[in-house]
Amino acid sequence: MIRKSLVPDGKTVTLSFKVPSKYIGKKIEVIAFDKSEENESEAMASPSLPGNPMSVKEFKNWIKESEEGSSISLAEAKNRWESQRRKLRQLTK
Repeated sequence: MIRKSLVPDGKTVTLSFKVPSKYIGKKIEVIAFDKSEENESEAMASPSLPGNPMSVKEFKNWIKESEEGSSISLAEAKNRWESQRRKLRQLTK
């Protein structure tokens, strides 16, 4: 894995390349792209979600729904987690 950070126009961009073993030692050409040319429907992989990649539009809708949806307090979340942890410990004994 090759990682290189660049700073074009004052914005840091980190590039990562995974080079297959058959290409090690050979010349590789990297073609730059303009972010403004990205398509809204271009799929983006989310490591936190199973299944197929989401499009940018789907991702934005997911964020919007999460922000507008119901939520619970931190204390309630901790109580639920503690309860679940106790159940899991009982199952593993």
